[in-house]
Amino acid sequence: MPTANGQNGTDHSWDSLPNAMSQAVSSLSKLLNNDKQWQAFIDTKAIIEPVTIAIQSSGSDDAILVKVEPGSKTTASTGSSSDADFTLRAHGEQWDKFFAAAPVAPYTSFVGLQGMNIKQEGVGIHGNEVKFAQYGHLATRLLELLREGQNGPMKEDSQPEMEDDYITGKYIYIQAPVWGRTKVFYEKSGKGQQEIVFLHTAGSDSRQYHGVMNDQRMREKCTMIAFDLPAHGRSFPGSNHIPGNHTNNEEAYVGTIKEMVKALKLNKPIICGASMAGQVCVAVAIRADEVGAGGTIPLQGCDYLTMDRQFNDKSPLCNQALFNPDWSKALPVTSVKENEN
Repeated sequence: MPTANGQNGTDHSWDSLPNAMSQAVSSLSKLLNNDKQWQAFIDTKAIIEPVTIAIQSSGSDDAILVKVEPGSKTTASTGSSSDADFTLRAHGEQWDKFFAAAPVAPYTSFVGLQGMNIKQEGVGIHGNEVKFAQYGHLATRLLELLREGQNGPMKEDSQPEMEDDYITGKYIYIQAPVWGRTKVFYEKSGKGQQEIVFLHTAGSDSRQYHGVMNDQRMREKCTMIAFDLPAHGRSFPGSNHIPGNHTNNEEAYVGTIKEMVKALKLNKPIICGASMAGQVCVAVAIRADEVGAGGTIPLQGCDYLTMDRQFNDKSPLCNQALFNPDWSKALPVTSVKENEN
């Protein structure tokens, strides 16, 4: 599918990714060798054998290849994907949107483009999927550097730092369904009449909401509370916690929200969340009287998701401290894509 390259106005066929990304490919070795994040990832004696990552458009054997070897050595080239341990593959028109200077969901990450557990047509990992799980953080950083090489550094939204912070935090004990008695950390700000409870996304914690909780307009209108789910952030695991077997379901999540509303003596607060938290807001709306909620704001929420659970986050063959953050950061864009469908 021929498209216009936004960087230089030249038509490229994204059916051949090395050709379409020629500008980025020409500087890739330099970018990789000078990138502090890439170097931090490969500076380990735990890489005991070479691994080659390929990025390719579906229907073509032309691929961008990056080989990582013991001794913190990286080599970038182009060639056949058959030389790779695993290949990240998508349709040319999908790569076109993915490598845009300012990509939009779900084209912001490959895990999001793949749809997490929801396999989208033409997008996927081919080859050794265990190796992908082990080196997925490198693949993610490689894609980010390719985008930078094609368009220049990505512009980031700026948020001016404040001289003062208006958030206070403390712990409270609750009896959560499924999870058991738990010491939960929560934060609070504002003195407005409207109470609102913010729920964090999967694998995160309430620090996501520091921007809005410090906003003067929100502090004047609302009393805001945000808490970390049990076994997340600064909250403790529940008394029923089994190491390596944390689970979440509607009863646990809705029940925890209910117990927090009760323990903090909130008066019909609005419950707000995105992604995983947006999904539970739908359940809270249905069970509002039980929870004590006055309303919900379900961002990226829908009534049903079809996805098969994958278990690389529990695999003994993966470094979960590297895999889990890379995997979970694409969860919000998955919800957006599924909700659009």
